[in-house]
Amino acid sequence: MKDPYDYLFSGMGFVFIDLSFFGLPDILPDFIGYLFFAYGIHLLPSFHNLKRWSKNFAIILMIMSFFVELDQWLGYKVLGEIGIQFMQFLFIVFMYWVFQLLLHIHNNKPLEAKTFKTYQKFMAFMLCGFVIQAFSINFDASIRGSVYFIGSLFQLLSFLLFINLCRTCHEYFKKITENKVHSLE
Repeated sequence: MKDPYDYLFSGMGFVFIDLSFFGLPDILPDFIGYLFFAYGIHLLPSFHNLKRWSKNFAIILMIMSFFVELDQWLGYKVLGEIGIQFMQFLFIVFMYWVFQLLLHIHNNKPLEAKTFKTYQKFMAFMLCGFVIQAFSINFDASIRGSVYFIGSLFQLLSFLLFINLCRTCHEYFKKITENKVHSLE
């Protein structure tokens, strides 16, 4: 059985990490990350409306991020920084739905508590990073990069929190699937 948390982990990696060197396009495009998110959400064991909404939202974000990436690849920069900030905002809203879905499906009390604590910290760090980066445009060019970097650090903390949660959920998922396999024998 495929582990949905591996796909959520991969999706977060593709969306968060921006590897564009020497003016070349991003090697890990965001739209592939949203595809991983959609498939990971599809694999989660739930039939709740949150699953359907989260998966559909991931597909919508995949399409939108394709056009933002295409805009950057072609060098038009029509959407510019505003398009990137808008996608970050939609990513935060998307992660709200993902966490709500995870809270809904985690029946294990310690895992549910860890998911809730991660959700609280993740949202606080992501929102702080988003606000700092959004307002860094208003700063003088000499300190704009430093302010933007501070916002990126907050978002890095949220990324690490989510990765840690995925690792914990992966271990729990592996233990559950092993117990089901042993019980069938």
